[in-house]
Amino acid sequence: MISTPTTIHTADGSSVTITRRGLEFDLETRNAKGETISTVVMNEADVKALLTSAGVRINAFDDAYDRGYRDGRRDGEAA
Repeated sequence: MISTPTTIHTADGSSVTITRRGLEFDLETRNAKGETISTVVMNEADVKALLTSAGVRINAFDDAYDRGYRDGRRDGEAA
C-alpha cells in the first residue's frame, strides 16, 4: 500500500502525512506553521476504510497486514 511517507498539502498550507510503521500507519496533520496538531495510529483495514469512505480508489492495497498476522506479528512490530 504505502511504503514511504506520503504527504498531501492543502490549499491553506496544512498537510497530512501517512507513514507505515510495521503493521500500522501513522497519520499526522500539521497546520500551516508546521506544528503537529494531531496524530492517529491506524491499522491497514482502518486506512482502507478511511480512503474508501472518502472515495479514494487505490489499486496498490496489499495484504501486508494480514500476512503480518499470519507470520505471528503484532500491531506496532516492524515487518
